[in-house]
Amino acid sequence: MVAARSAAWVLGAGLLVAACGSSATDDEVAPACRGVSPENLQYEQTPTGQCPAQPMTLTGMGSEGDSCSMATDCAPAKCACPGTTECAYVAECAGGNCLDGDTACCLYGLQCAQ
Repeated sequence: MVAARSAAWVLGAGLLVAACGSSATDDEVAPACRGVSPENLQYEQTPTGQCPAQPMTLTGMGSEGDSCSMATDCAPAKCACPGTTECAYVAECAGGNCLDGDTACCLYGLQCAQ
């Protein structure tokens, strides 16, 4: 019985350590968007929550996987906010590379829905 309690405690402690060392691929939000964290996500919209005719600050040309140092290096994607009429141009530079439009829109969708 003591051995069973010790084994359960070790397993519980191991799960606690694993949870404390979580990364972007296992956090609560990121898995929905290919495990990418939204921390560098940038978006541009009008004061009324609509897409401007053209992006003014997100004017980068980088495609998916292209090298970048900031989101403005990447080509923006036009994204809708699920369940609303909101829209934005969105870009993210993650790990030194531009994200694809689908992943950037996924991250925007998670943020705008909050």
